[in-house]
Amino acid sequence: MRENLGKFFTLLADELYHTGRYLRKREGVMPGAVIQQMFALGYRSFPIVALITFLVGVTIALTSAAQLRLFGADVYLADLIGLAMIKELVPLMTGIMMAGKIGASITAEIATMKVMDEIDALRTMGIVPEKFLMVPRLIAITLCVPLLVAVADVVGLAGGVLVGRLSLGIPPSVFLKEVFRVLDLGDFLVGLLKTMVFGWAVVVASGYKGFFISRGAEEVGTATTDSVVLSIALIIGLDCVFAFLPI
Repeated sequence: MRENLGKFFTLLADELYHTGRYLRKREGVMPGAVIQQMFALGYRSFPIVALITFLVGVTIALTSAAQLRLFGADVYLADLIGLAMIKELVPLMTGIMMAGKIGASITAEIATMKVMDEIDALRTMGIVPEKFLMVPRLIAITLCVPLLVAVADVVGLAGGVLVGRLSLGIPPSVFLKEVFRVLDLGDFLVGLLKTMVFGWAVVVASGYKGFFISRGAEEVGTATTDSVVLSIALIIGLDCVFAFLPI
């Protein structure tokens, strides 16, 4: 356990160092790699993130509307959906979707390269694999997360607006006015920050599971599964830490 933690935090420190060095000197990474990873990690994640956050918004709104109707507090559905989606559910669900889609693909690719001795080949050529393979992904996820969060926020609130209109008869204009009455820019920034941290956790955890596997080809599938589990565990743990912070 201690050895595994040491490897994980060593990789994390290496990635922070290599990313900072790359941003200063622009070397050690294949040209166009960041754009390629933005397409692979970000663009292809938009449909599933949008679908899941919309369904979560609808589900939370339907569950809450039935209870709020009992107390004649229909309009407060907007408050609940706004705060719950923007500050908690959008970051959490986006992070979990990234773990399942992005994390699994990163681990599978790196683990396969490790089994096929391609990682050793990179080292032989004087290329640092942790920089060559991981830095473009970290930068790509950093650039894509704001767009993913923006889409998730919009469709999550849209789910609440739809339920508010059909179930409680709340006009969309009234619903959105109430949402923006209880939310401020800081709430949106908190959601963005949380999702950004979750994205970094997914990339580092997936890289860790890919780099540190045995040579057996059968280990690739196990490592891929383990990376998703580790990523989700990190996301839940980090979300709990954020809950204790005064933000």
